[in-house]
Amino acid sequence: MFTFNDTWRSTGHTLLLAAWVGMLVIPEGQAQEPAAGLRVAPNALLSIDRNRTTVVERVVGEWGEALAATNAGITVEQLRAMLLGMRADYLLAASVAGSLEGLRKVLLSSLTGSAPAPARFGILALGDTSADLVYTPVVPCRIVDTRIAGGVFTAGETRNYHAHLTSGTFAAQGGAASNCGIPANPAAAALNLTIVSGGGVGFLTAWPYNTSLPLASTLDYFASGEIVANGALVPLCQPSCAADFSVYVSGSVDLIIDIVGYFAMPIATALQCTQVVSANTAIAVSSDTLVALPGCTAGYTRTGANCSGPANTPSGYLVETNTTGCLFRNLSAVATYNATATSTCCRIPGR
Repeated sequence: MFTFNDTWRSTGHTLLLAAWVGMLVIPEGQAQEPAAGLRVAPNALLSIDRNRTTVVERVVGEWGEALAATNAGITVEQLRAMLLGMRADYLLAASVAGSLEGLRKVLLSSLTGSAPAPARFGILALGDTSADLVYTPVVPCRIVDTRIAGGVFTAGETRNYHAHLTSGTFAAQGGAASNCGIPANPAAAALNLTIVSGGGVGFLTAWPYNTSLPLASTLDYFASGEIVANGALVPLCQPSCAADFSVYVSGSVDLIIDIVGYFAMPIATALQCTQVVSANTAIAVSSDTLVALPGCTAGYTRTGANCSGPANTPSGYLVETNTTGCLFRNLSAVATYNATATSTCCRIPGR
């Protein structure tokens, strides 16, 4: 088995390590070209670089022992040394790898010069309809109660449920005589699942309808007759599916599900703008005077400006408009005139 030594940074060792990490066998097409790689705002990478030691220790603390326990031949100290020597974009990818396999792929990428991570680690765009979701809480509302409708789950049974209704109520599922205020096609639901009259040791899994049962547990129970509850964020099948989510139960139980909120795609809203006008400012005789643009209220950003003075007055005119205000000139040696500066202030009212 290949192991590192103090000269692992040399070209020969780097090539050997690259060949060895290849044992992980990244499927063809997984290692992307640099042009398709991690696209991160420069300030994010700067922050990673400035806090390199902290980031490295977090990654080492999370994955170091697990990596050392595999057939990788990398000790905790060797992992730390690799991370400390990484380029900032690779280190960022390592910090969000999410799994031991993901970290291995980043280590390989850092040695081979390929993209540091799959494109999913890129910066999300504001308003992304699949990832930048908006959470809306609702008053807790019952959507499932098998004691009222459906009856006790049998061991190993799967049932499909709705988490939203375009019309009607949740009464058919044993729930509320309303739609609980959930709109059409939410992307995910915040659910509180409770099992009652449990039939011994078992587990429950909730997952999106029309997808494979994941190797995961949403709720576990350990004794007959106990009541156990757990909160879960459950992605939902959308749009217009026959059901929203499925529930598998390994043992015989009654099930109660309450919805407490939902995630939905952002709602586009029109830009909201307002005009903020400065007080009248006297333009002194035979001089130039800057009338400052007024500031915008909290939550608004200046997107434009306008200057206003006397019309058709030879003695007064606008010299320029700049980022701070309007510069007026008074050619008269005997009379002042008034002028104002106006800021156009806008905001995105909400999503």
